[in-house]
Amino acid sequence: MTLAPIGEQALGIAAGGTRVQRLTGDFPVLHVEAEIPQPGWDVVVDGLVTTPVICAADAIRSMIFESRTWALHCVSGWSKLECIWEGVPAARLIDAAHPLPEARYVMATSIGNGYSSCFTLHRARRSLLAWRLDGAELSSEHGGPLRFVAPPTKWGYKGVKWISRLTLIEEFKPGFWEDKVGDPHGDIPGDVLHHVEEIVSRRLY
Repeated sequence: MTLAPIGEQALGIAAGGTRVQRLTGDFPVLHVEAEIPQPGWDVVVDGLVTTPVICAADAIRSMIFESRTWALHCVSGWSKLECIWEGVPAARLIDAAHPLPEARYVMATSIGNGYSSCFTLHRARRSLLAWRLDGAELSSEHGGPLRFVAPPTKWGYKGVKWISRLTLIEEFKPGFWEDKVGDPHGDIPGDVLHHVEEIVSRRLY
């Protein structure tokens, strides 16, 4: 698939180089995949582990879940605040595989289309394998039945819809979008988060 170059406006950057984030109550669907996979796949934890783990996505969804209230910030210029995600911490599966000492990063990969995103082991463990958002089941368009949700200090493109594999590796390897946007680690700049906080403050007071 050939993608058009990403311009400054597509990245939410106004004239003069100032980043603009706009709050939204919607959850836009941004697709780069040709089709949405059918449910029923397994999630695999492999790579630099002692005991690889294979677990059906449906079995993960039957586990005792936890909630995280994490905002979702898209690099294209919108932010959805106070998203209530429900799922299980990725640490449950990663720790069950017993990472080897040299495992420092985790490559999270989608089923079928190969969309991937790379994290430090610490950040990957903090991430959530989610199936509900704001009390409703995640639609297939938004990554249901199982979506890898990164911590809220990461841009939205670091998340992975239809998560199917967590591969522990020794060195960082850029994922699908990470080369294209020029920011492989996907950390949201502090001034952007401050800008969003200012918008919320003006609305409240």
